[in-house]
Amino acid sequence: MKAAVVPAENSSWQVTDVAQPQPGPGQVLVKMHASGVCYSDVHETLGHIPGPFPRILGHEPVGEIVAVAPDVTTRSLGDRVGTAWIQSTCGRCEWCQRGRRCSARPRKLPASTYKVVTPSTCL
Repeated sequence: MKAAVVPAENSSWQVTDVAQPQPGPGQVLVKMHASGVCYSDVHETLGHIPGPFPRILGHEPVGEIVAVAPDVTTRSLGDRVGTAWIQSTCGRCEWCQRGRRCSARPRKLPASTYKVVTPSTCL
């Protein structure tokens, strides 16, 4: 499948073929119908957000579930879903309690913990 990839910090985006991911425990695979590409992706490209390269860009996708891990019970094949930039937070720290999840640590972001593939699929 095709993906927008940043091979190294501060390098040009490249549309390239990548292997299609398979859902691991607690994950679903989403066939993406639309995906955001915004200034967060510029920060990703410049290395302002910690994490390894290469990076696959695009976030906040909307699409349809096409594969489900065996332990997932709250979603089904064919469900239409969308995902947020922040995948999860602790829910207990001061920032979470104040409703400011963007400031919470630790938090899971797509580029650092999830393979987000634009435009065809994501986990």
